[in-house]
Amino acid sequence: MKTLNKLAAVGAALLMASTSANAIVTSWNYNVSSLFTAATYSGGTGTTTTPPATTLSWGTPDNPANAQSSLSIGSNPAAGSVDTYLGVTPPQSSPYLAFSTSLTHTNNVIAGGSSSLLSAILTNTVTLTPLVPNQPALPIQIVPFNIAFTETPNSTPCAAASPAGNPCNDIFVLTGGLLNFAFNYNDGTGLQTYFVNIFPTTGGVLSTLSNSACAAANQPNGCIGFTTVEGQATTLAFGFTISTQPLQVPEPGMLALFGAGLMSLVFLRRRRPD
Repeated sequence: MKTLNKLAAVGAALLMASTSANAIVTSWNYNVSSLFTAATYSGGTGTTTTPPATTLSWGTPDNPANAQSSLSIGSNPAAGSVDTYLGVTPPQSSPYLAFSTSLTHTNNVIAGGSSSLLSAILTNTVTLTPLVPNQPALPIQIVPFNIAFTETPNSTPCAAASPAGNPCNDIFVLTGGLLNFAFNYNDGTGLQTYFVNIFPTTGGVLSTLSNSACAAANQPNGCIGFTTVEGQATTLAFGFTISTQPLQVPEPGMLALFGAGLMSLVFLRRRRPD
């Protein structure tokens, strides 16, 4: 009897697994269109960009040969296909990892008294269409990312490690939920939960920042972000993954993932020369 019970349990488990597998969309087409839909600036000299826009620019360059400081959306709209990922560790390559949009911070010194970015909303319109099995597109998802920006004096000691002889690095901090934007989908054979994950693949390397850098950004110890060198443009390119389980990052210092629906950006430490 015990043997029969065990066999029955195994059979039930296999049946459930088979049913679940039939309900899974194995491949998707996606389209992500991004736009800055709001922005606020401090008072001062220098023209500022009025949303809607794909680039926000601000301040009067300290050197007339330079451009304004800016934050720009690239690879927009981003479109392609991606296979459903069944693991829990972030995938490293296609077909489970595809390319999404990018953000570029052009880090130029601006003159004292210039206007600077204070806050912005980056709105993403996400469309997912089941490819295998072929089904109609899901309802469009509107995903807002909140961005806060602080202009601080460019003076030593620097809050973040910076190149010798170069002004202090800027600090870019990601806050809020960092993983796994969940949605449910029923293709007619059963309801399945999926997780959308958008995470940096190249450019700025996300890590746990120093306590002094977090404090400069008005964030608690252990904040996640990266720093940018003065006078350079840093592009952060993002990958796109759809998984059937929440993705997990093994080490806090490599917490590079953030869920599209949960992310808020705190973009900090642009500064004027003394």
